[in-house]
Amino acid sequence: MSATDQPSAAISCGTSWVRTALQQCRALEMSRAVDPKALPAIVFAIRWAPFGGAGPEELFMNFGVTRQRFLQMVRAALSPHGSDDPRTRQVKRHLLLSLSWAWRADPGGVAVGSTV
Repeated sequence: MSATDQPSAAISCGTSWVRTALQQCRALEMSRAVDPKALPAIVFAIRWAPFGGAGPEELFMNFGVTRQRFLQMVRAALSPHGSDDPRTRQVKRHLLLSLSWAWRADPGGVAVGSTV
């Protein structure tokens, strides 16, 4: 990830960021730019971002998956589609980068935007 791709230092994943990210998620849902089945994972990732992501127990209880698998699910859910307009691609990319930055708090984990 280059310096220009990294979320701004101003993004602290605080209350304001969570509110904005959830609004963006709702906009993606309304425009049908994300799979409705993937929305719970995206919302969960956003809500846990201020804490560096959820722990393995929380992920297993809510989704029945490991942290690595959960992050792969979020990455796939926010991947651009051929039918996405430029603004939608930008919103997805920004959400993905922000979540990757927030969830990488676990050095042993896989960041949302990384490849496995």
